[in-house]
Amino acid sequence: MKILVTGGSGFIGSALIRHLIRDAGIAVVNLDKLTYAATPEALEECSQSGRYSFEQGDIADHGFLKRLFESHRPDGVIHLAAESHVDRSIDGPAVFIQTNIVGTSVLLDAARAYWRDLPEKKNKLFRFHHVSTDEVFGSLSETDPAFDEKTPYAPRSPYSASKASSDHLVRAWHESYGLPVVVTNCSNNYGPWQFPEKLIPVIILNAINGKPLPVYGKGRNIRDWLFVEDHGEAIWTVFSRGRTGETYNIGGRAERRNIDVVHAICAILDELRPKPDGTSYSNQISFVADRPGHDHRYAIDGSKVERELGWTPTVTFEGGLRITVQWFLDNETWWRAIHQKSYDGQRLGMALIVVIGRSGQVASELRRQLLPKGWSLIALGRDQLDLVRPEDFKAILAEHEPDILINAAAYTAVDQAEIEEELATLVNGTAPGHLAKAAAEFGIPFLHISTDYVFDGTSRRPWSEDSTPNPLNAYGRSKLAGERAVCECAARAVILRTSWVFSPFGSNFVKAMLRQSEIRQDLSIVADQHGGPTSADSIAQALIGIAMSLDEGGDRSHSGIFHFSSQPTTTWADFAEAIFDNAVWIKNKPKVKRISTEQYNPRAERPLNSVLDCSKLARMLGIKQPDWHDGLKRTLAALAPARE
Repeated sequence: MKILVTGGSGFIGSALIRHLIRDAGIAVVNLDKLTYAATPEALEECSQSGRYSFEQGDIADHGFLKRLFESHRPDGVIHLAAESHVDRSIDGPAVFIQTNIVGTSVLLDAARAYWRDLPEKKNKLFRFHHVSTDEVFGSLSETDPAFDEKTPYAPRSPYSASKASSDHLVRAWHESYGLPVVVTNCSNNYGPWQFPEKLIPVIILNAINGKPLPVYGKGRNIRDWLFVEDHGEAIWTVFSRGRTGETYNIGGRAERRNIDVVHAICAILDELRPKPDGTSYSNQISFVADRPGHDHRYAIDGSKVERELGWTPTVTFEGGLRITVQWFLDNETWWRAIHQKSYDGQRLGMALIVVIGRSGQVASELRRQLLPKGWSLIALGRDQLDLVRPEDFKAILAEHEPDILINAAAYTAVDQAEIEEELATLVNGTAPGHLAKAAAEFGIPFLHISTDYVFDGTSRRPWSEDSTPNPLNAYGRSKLAGERAVCECAARAVILRTSWVFSPFGSNFVKAMLRQSEIRQDLSIVADQHGGPTSADSIAQALIGIAMSLDEGGDRSHSGIFHFSSQPTTTWADFAEAIFDNAVWIKNKPKVKRISTEQYNPRAERPLNSVLDCSKLARMLGIKQPDWHDGLKRTLAALAPARE
């Protein structure tokens, strides 16, 4: 018998193939795309067998599949190829839809066409086995009964939704076309050769590398753990003996809270590789903000497969976990090579920018930018990283392990800061220092956004990076404190001062003027403050350019303070008139009355000269000053449709 296994170079697929070649005497064709998580090394023992062959290809390529079926003539298909990491699906669901849904439908079509033309005897023996997950069932409470085969589907992440879709497609091909299928839904797998992005290998490797052990929430989420070698045997049992058209749940009968799993790993490491200082690895545990849609509990009722087919797990969780920990300790060459080549905590094997301040103007624009090839970006909000909780910073960096960290979060209410200076200083002054220190400990370049308000505005010339700061208000003092803290803590840090930021997002002068134009025809606007209004998308582009210079191999002399703002110099009053002139949908344009800062009488004193000398950034990195008129047109174009 010959079986086509899709995704056979993955964690579960390779365990299945090892069982088929080593124990079951089955011939195997391994079809794998060899994406970031593939581990061909796990099949070295099989590669010498005359019953093993490998084909690299995509399950979404119908022409390739047609040729593969015709050349290898398999007697059945076991379909495991899938994108399977929940966090990745939240960051980028498109690839999950393409592989798990589109790819499965293309594979089903190719298998159906091949099966339909088989001779009668082979036609009756052919079977398509689809391997899925318990996550399609959603989440359980502590007291809910375990998932059985009749539990309604209720997926809660892009990953589980894509797998639920593929399950439905497989059943539809059975009902509509008669394709002989079986489906299995398994619980969380663990064991040797697991790609180091899932909980158990992450905890093992972070522990022995002296890094924080990130645990979502309080670690109370519950999973049923299944040793991967047991799962491989279960798959073959269902394929060879299960009833056509049926679904079987495969579980390990080993429900554990995540925090208990982490403590168990630490205890085993304390025994197998004690720390030199005699302390426990459990001291490295750090609780981080929970991820969106994190299901509380999964539990599998495996009584059907046990009752009908006589399969039960043979490896206890305690025994399997010890085997797994020992395997990772013994195979450091393998996982270190993965860290160096394709995965170092970031998603999709790409270089990763993490930006803090997700809902702010700059972070919102960074999320819209087209990044250079090979780079990805995620933005963290206050629910994931709260600047007033510096004790969480290291664990969050350990969780994401970015190549670049950008702090775009800040307390920006200038007048309110006069009343809340302590809070402004905590967010703008203290937190950046803690972030910079954490980034330095992880060897991560750090970019921090600051402001023209660190200057007192008394000079008649543009402010250079060497000009002496002398802030006039609490906001400026808090931002200067942040600059000094960053400079003290991080060797590879850039502080980017900018001015008068505007965009389609958040609160800013452009949006305020548009709101005022709807209710007032006469507006008093300050005309004695001078500066360069700077669009957030221009700042985002500058930050990306700076980030590329700080990437590995970049010039470390590019660290330090840089100025970036738009030109030409203008006043708030002139800028307001430009807004009204370019907002073509405003029927009755307000009249701008020019007043002095003294007449405006703000709670917080403002600098009269906010013009920044940006020549250093242009000279060192080739990043030139944009024209604020262009940024204004882009911003108004983004705002106009909502206001028509």
